[in-house]
Amino acid sequence: MWKPIRLFSLLLLLAFALAQQITKEFDVKVELTGKLYEEKPKLSPPNYLPMPQTKELDLSYMVLEAPKSVEFAQIKPVEKSGVSCGEPKDALSYRLGVDYYLKGRYDLAEEELGKVLLVPNSAFGPMAEYVLGIIAYSKDQKQRALELFKNSCNFTHMYQGPACEAYYALNLTLKGSVPENQNGLWKAVKAIKEGKPANLSCDGVVFVQYCQYVSDFVKGKENLLYRDSTRLRFGILAYFEGDLKSAKALFEEYSGPGRLYRDVALYYLALMDYKEGKGEQALRHASILESINPYLAKELYALISEKDVYLSRLTYTLTKDVRFLEKAGIIAYNSGDYALALRNFLEAGNTRYAVYSAIKMGDYKKAIELLKNKKKDREDYLWLLEALYWSGEDMSGTLSEVAKLYPDLYKEYQGWESFRRGDWLGALGFFEDPYYKALALYNLKKYKEVIDLLQGRTDERSRLIKARSALMMDDTKLARSFLTGKSEEEFYLLGLSYFLEGNYQKAVEFFEKVPANNPNRAKALLKMGESYYNMGKADKAKDSYFEVLRSFPDSEEARSATLALLDFAGKNMGDEDLERVLEDYMKREKNPPPEILYQYASLMARKGKKEEAEKLLLNLLDTPIKFKAILKMAELEEEPSKRLVLFYKVYKESPTEEERKKARDEIVKMYSSLGDTKSLADMLAEGDKPDKVKAIGLYLSIREIPSAITLAQELIKAGYRDQEFERYLLDLYKQTRDISLLDYVSKSPERSLRGQALYLYGLELLRRGDRKKALESFVEISINHKGEPYYNSAILEGAKILVKLGAKRDASCILERFDLNGANPEETSIYNKLKKGLPKCEVK
Repeated sequence: MWKPIRLFSLLLLLAFALAQQITKEFDVKVELTGKLYEEKPKLSPPNYLPMPQTKELDLSYMVLEAPKSVEFAQIKPVEKSGVSCGEPKDALSYRLGVDYYLKGRYDLAEEELGKVLLVPNSAFGPMAEYVLGIIAYSKDQKQRALELFKNSCNFTHMYQGPACEAYYALNLTLKGSVPENQNGLWKAVKAIKEGKPANLSCDGVVFVQYCQYVSDFVKGKENLLYRDSTRLRFGILAYFEGDLKSAKALFEEYSGPGRLYRDVALYYLALMDYKEGKGEQALRHASILESINPYLAKELYALISEKDVYLSRLTYTLTKDVRFLEKAGIIAYNSGDYALALRNFLEAGNTRYAVYSAIKMGDYKKAIELLKNKKKDREDYLWLLEALYWSGEDMSGTLSEVAKLYPDLYKEYQGWESFRRGDWLGALGFFEDPYYKALALYNLKKYKEVIDLLQGRTDERSRLIKARSALMMDDTKLARSFLTGKSEEEFYLLGLSYFLEGNYQKAVEFFEKVPANNPNRAKALLKMGESYYNMGKADKAKDSYFEVLRSFPDSEEARSATLALLDFAGKNMGDEDLERVLEDYMKREKNPPPEILYQYASLMARKGKKEEAEKLLLNLLDTPIKFKAILKMAELEEEPSKRLVLFYKVYKESPTEEERKKARDEIVKMYSSLGDTKSLADMLAEGDKPDKVKAIGLYLSIREIPSAITLAQELIKAGYRDQEFERYLLDLYKQTRDISLLDYVSKSPERSLRGQALYLYGLELLRRGDRKKALESFVEISINHKGEPYYNSAILEGAKILVKLGAKRDASCILERFDLNGANPEETSIYNKLKKGLPKCEVK
């Protein structure tokens, strides 16, 4: 730190008052080398884990029915051939067969038409097969009829169209699907059954009655012959168009035991419960569906479990499917509750995500425990090495395993391991990054090589290490040439450069600029003390040292400040020597300063003398540093409940922001490790703005909506902007329907969120009957938000409003912006329905 020109005894502390002009030297090598021991950058798991999003299903394909009866073409009678040499056998048999068919004598008709099929390549064969198919169908021989219609469909003849339609209809009835075709009706039926947009045309079809039903079905219009089917389709359309009241009334009618399409009704009732925040009721419907339609039950479980941790775990309880535990873990992880995430991932057996959670918590021991004995891939080895590094455990065994499997990992971590052990030369051989090479060279005392290696590099970290190297070479002017004086780190180095030159006043000016929250603040205060001492300002020097003890009581600088106050020249004193010096000082001083007593208590704590340390700390409760003493007592306390009380007292009562923050951080850690989400959220709610955002997310996860709203309004009032915060506001709106939340997000600098808020805002205004203002939101989305998930929906809503307002040409124009390529089947269906009957848009 500094060296007096002459020897002083321990009693020289009293000579501060004499303000003698005593020059001290700066031990630059100790100061700067200690600073430049730099660790590897910490590797952090992803902030968010992916979770597949389950979409609501359009079950129209399930309620579209096959024809109740097959519609046939009228078979025309065949006139007798006028050929003089005799009528061909196949022509004769076909004529007779048709004649018998028209007279209702089906057995004789089958006999004659069967003869036609025995004639190879007969032109009458495909027509005979169609008539035989009709007869087979009339006898309820549907499978035989299907094969006959299929064969007849493959050839060109006067009944080919009717034969194909009959084939498609029977295939739908018997097999539930429609073959590939280009028929205006059956192509549309195939599309509906496959959940795709349908373009229906009834021109020239044989199944006229069925085509009318399909047309009614697409529109959601009731058809008496297919009443249940078309009513259910109406309910589905009502649901997706947001008319939940009509949809719910209809689906409840069909939800009872024994009702046709009960599974479809229960599915949509569950969706509506889910949307209304009735998660448990939605799960009840899903559990009923398990015995009726396991597929739909599975889809519901997947969707509902994405809501929050509670519903995910409840779904697991019902299904015993560990995937829902994993979802609960992902939801907790993405909301920042890593302790809760860890428990769920462990229960689900997902080691990778459990490791992520443990590392996010800083629990490297747990990560090692999880990874040590499992079969590992590259990423597992990466996290194991990372955890071993930061926990200080031996890496050699794992590095040996990795050397052949993943040479790149071996090289990286062997370099940092060598660096950590102080093998700078060894680390130099592994590092490839010039800056890390420079660190190794610096610690090898090859300062000129550092400057040469980084020549021309002007990034901040390169400039700083070059400045330090120059200072180690005693070239203060060169050091200052690398510094811009614009960063907090540079203030400290500039102060050191002037200190070395003996310009102590200038040095103090820069040391004072180092902010209180900067890691170099404690060192800057020490150097200020030395500068004042060397200028003969002993009282100011003493104040600087005591400030170190007050602001940084548990730092290495606090020990140096203690020694400086005791006027002991050595800095490398061990705990035993320090104990002897402190005890000797306290024997001489009847009323030693509280800061000295605190240092002695800290020393006792380090030596494991807990009771003695606590006794000393209790004596400090009536001093100005009582809250520092309480913090230290909390650190020594083993019982969690008592620790919590001590930290909470400091958090609530200390006048010092730094002490309150430290206490609060410890409380947050405790609540997180205990899995107490409510208490953790309450504590985060009292923190800075980013912590308040985390608190809102936690409140949402446990359904503490009033608390989330209160906190959100506070941040809104402060004008706080953050994407995560604004996403939570959208979630809050869905819970509360508070339109002011949408108003705030609609001014977001983030385009997608802004558009999402506008869309929800438009829907809300629409519900309130304010069509014109709703239209403004939808139009803005159609102009500025193409490509967003809500883009097409906004256009459709805007078009509906314009139609209702009588502005059909404007509706046609807004529909011109509809993105057919990005549309889902339901959107395309609504688009086609709206487009019909609208005039052409003349001005795009």
